[in-house]
Amino acid sequence: MSTAVLKCLSYVDGIQIVNQPYATAFYYGPQAIRPEPDPNDIFLTKVLALRERIAEEGEKAELGGLAPSSMSFKGIRDEILQASYPDKKFLLCRDQAQYLDGRYDLLPRGFKYSFLIRHPYKVFRSWKKHLTVIMGDFPDMRALPSLIFPPGRGFKELFELVQHVKENIDPHPAILDADDLLQDPAGILSTYCARMGMPYSSKLLYWEPGDEITNTWIMCKVLSVSNGLLDFYKHAFESKRFDKPGPVPDPASLAEDVRACAEESMKYYESLYRERIVASPQSEG
Repeated sequence: MSTAVLKCLSYVDGIQIVNQPYATAFYYGPQAIRPEPDPNDIFLTKVLALRERIAEEGEKAELGGLAPSSMSFKGIRDEILQASYPDKKFLLCRDQAQYLDGRYDLLPRGFKYSFLIRHPYKVFRSWKKHLTVIMGDFPDMRALPSLIFPPGRGFKELFELVQHVKENIDPHPAILDADDLLQDPAGILSTYCARMGMPYSSKLLYWEPGDEITNTWIMCKVLSVSNGLLDFYKHAFESKRFDKPGPVPDPASLAEDVRACAEESMKYYESLYRERIVASPQSEG
């Protein structure tokens, strides 16, 4: 969902996209956590082997993009996010809260902040499906190493980041709910663009399928390699518009670990949901 939003906003006139620098730093940069392999932990062994494979293929790949060695947390702030882009009007960075790993002092200043939330039942159902592709069958998400599944399930990390931003950087960040956006793309997008100081046009509601637009993004080439192996961005790249949201799944239909992670995260989601933006009357640009 966030990749589809990123692809959509790539067509804002004069925008520069930065894609997942903190995720790259977390997994592949000079400050990445590198636990010792544990023969008794099959999941950690798989994660470390996959990371090594992606790093090796990233080194060999003849692709454009940043080198992992350049992705320090301070470098992301000073050399990418706070760099000068004289031919651009806007800079938009997309990432996930858990990859900051609490390094709030290295967040860039002078930015407006926005956050995308999604109902936990949908998040963890999708997350388990994708983790199964990566890990193979496993009994419980909660047994996975923190390197691949954050201890706060992602929602706690997001909530804490939002609170820090509100208290220290941007007192009024824009919070978008994924289903609101899918239900009313024109209303939510136009309101969001107004909040962020970007021009809105109805042309943003439709885009060409494919990943050609990503050639304009600033990102590390290991992300392209990992997407080629794991299809992180597959559905977003194939998309042409925002489709209507599906229903929130019945909790009884979910696996026990999916349901438990969702219920553990619900208080954070509901708190952020109460602060979400709602559509205001808009005129097409």
